[in-house]
Amino acid sequence: MDLGKIQKLEVVSKENGRIYLSDGQRKVVLNKDEGKDLNVKDKVYAFVYNGHKDFEATLKKPYAEVGDLKKLKVVDKARVGYFVDNGIDKDVFLPFSETSGRLQVGEEYLMYLYHDKSDRLAFTMNIKDKLKTNENFKINDHVSGTIYGIGKPGAFVAIENKYDGMIPREELKGIYKIGDEVEARVQRILQNGFITLTLRQKAYKQMDADADEILELLEENGGVVELGDKSDPELIKDITGLSKKAYKRAIGLLYKKKLINIYDKKIELK
Repeated sequence: MDLGKIQKLEVVSKENGRIYLSDGQRKVVLNKDEGKDLNVKDKVYAFVYNGHKDFEATLKKPYAEVGDLKKLKVVDKARVGYFVDNGIDKDVFLPFSETSGRLQVGEEYLMYLYHDKSDRLAFTMNIKDKLKTNENFKINDHVSGTIYGIGKPGAFVAIENKYDGMIPREELKGIYKIGDEVEARVQRILQNGFITLTLRQKAYKQMDADADEILELLEENGGVVELGDKSDPELIKDITGLSKKAYKRAIGLLYKKKLINIYDKKIELK
């Protein structure tokens, strides 16, 4: 009998108001209040999970079977881990040792269902080795994905929740956390199939958006921003989130539209 899988089982007995199913080798009890209309020898598709003492079965379809990678909700926190809603009456354990980052009850995270050392169902958020390398994308393809880890290099993304990729730290604008869904563009594909992503559009498309952000910044700061054509790149990055190259493109566009004046160390609205 396959723990954590939906499988075809046969009704072998009805005892004391409970229904028992079998795969021909092992017998399990069906979840209480399910299958009242079933008869002995009926065949059903059931999901097998860990009950309080032994394996049990349910006719409800779980969100994830063993081997599945799914984004699921954390519904409770315990002394040594969390509990995750898997769509059936019994939640599945997510040990602290298998988490990534700080989790919030009620939020959804990408996780993988497996058997632990005690042959019990459990989830893990350590999913890097469960993701595929690229076999599907080209440079400049637009993709969506879920952030599954954040480190010094940047934010690691499960593209379409199947393929491994990363948004380099310098490409991140704003605050991101594990579990966030992102829309991005394929920037590079390494020889090993690993994908580097950018949250930014191609330069000619991104320039208008960057220019609008700088206009907002000017309006919020009384019409002056202390960043000019010769300002330090790190200072530009800290204040605007843009590289110096992107910043110069954007203020150049605003200048051409006769909206700003540009100086060595500042820009100002006309």
